[in-house]
Amino acid sequence: MIRPVRRLKPLVILVAFALLALGVSACATIKPESLRMTQPAGIGPVHVHFALCTEYEEKCEPNEDEGESQYMLIFAIPEGSEAPQTVRAEPVDGAAPIAFQRNEEVVRATTELAAEFDGVFPPEGFEAVGYMSGIYIEEKGAIREWTVDFDLSLPKPADGSPYGGPFSGSFISGWRKVDGTHPADRPVDCYEPTGPNEATAVCAGSTGGELGVSDLRIAAPLAAQAFVGGSATFAFPFDFAGTAGSLPTFNLSAGSTLAGVGLQLSSPTFVPGAPDATTHRSPTASPTVTVAVPGTAAPGTYDVTITAKTATGGSVSQTAKLTVTQPRIKLGKVKLNRAKGTATLSVGVPSAGTLTVAGKGVVKAKKAAKEAKTLKVLVKAKGKAKAKLEELGKSKVKAKISFKPSSGIAVKKTKSITLKQS
Repeated sequence: MIRPVRRLKPLVILVAFALLALGVSACATIKPESLRMTQPAGIGPVHVHFALCTEYEEKCEPNEDEGESQYMLIFAIPEGSEAPQTVRAEPVDGAAPIAFQRNEEVVRATTELAAEFDGVFPPEGFEAVGYMSGIYIEEKGAIREWTVDFDLSLPKPADGSPYGGPFSGSFISGWRKVDGTHPADRPVDCYEPTGPNEATAVCAGSTGGELGVSDLRIAAPLAAQAFVGGSATFAFPFDFAGTAGSLPTFNLSAGSTLAGVGLQLSSPTFVPGAPDATTHRSPTASPTVTVAVPGTAAPGTYDVTITAKTATGGSVSQTAKLTVTQPRIKLGKVKLNRAKGTATLSVGVPSAGTLTVAGKGVVKAKKAAKEAKTLKVLVKAKGKAKAKLEELGKSKVKAKISFKPSSGIAVKKTKSITLKQS
């Protein structure tokens, strides 16, 4: 919800000067009580709504001006917030719409006027955004009203942390006459007095407010690897901050560019912990996504994405990188033991898992690994191969080597070894 209006001091000085010194109102001035600031999606952009109307004095009065005019809007918003390039005022009745374009001259003019009265614009921690309209035809005696709606992004702190607010903003309207001696391309000025209570340019209407907001940032976890048929688990750091009256609940989902993958979330929802009263940040949480790689997967690098979504449509996503590989084993040297008629085979394995050597005429042997390393496994004859070895002093066997990673499909190789005994 919007908090009670808190006008920024330099803007109050500016507006008080304009109203007191000139005592005039311009067409299309802001109705202060019309301001509404909301965060419709629960997270993400702040939506700003206010109304403009003719000759505002507690209510919209008949316009006293006629001829051609241009209108200005000036916003003071938190540093790092992004404002739109264009703003449009939509008519409530029979007025024509008013289109505003970003204009840095409007910011300069407002800053200079504030400085004349020892004010600072924009205030510390804020940045200014200015807009100028095209030429608008005034209708003397008409009572007109417009609504203005636009979004302002939440600031993005340099350290990547979430923005918990509160989000403050001040909004000023301005007007200037356009005629043969006051062209539309003249330098912008927020104060062009022509006499007591008369002016050809003025920045007059102002309003401001403060809104409690919520923000969620999800950091990318480190890239991970998995074997074909294996699995990997990603922990996504969730960083939440907020000053809104209630905490949003996020529904979690996961996806991947790897076809046929199995995805399991540690929880289907995320509810932030209570924010710290000073930092407005909740304790960091790390929901996980466990990825089951299908046995038919092609080696490559794939995206694994987690998405957190509010009930009102706010959405935050983050992507991790998963590299899928085939497990590989490297067969090394064979060392014969002639006294025993056996051999020792060196096998390099890529990860934790179990190495098995078997085959026709070979005694089955197993070795376990807790990490990638070189294992040495005994090759020993049996049956007819053993009898031949004892009779002839040598026997050729075909060893079948299989390595089953702790996560992934088995990889197999075959090696012919001639055992010798003397």
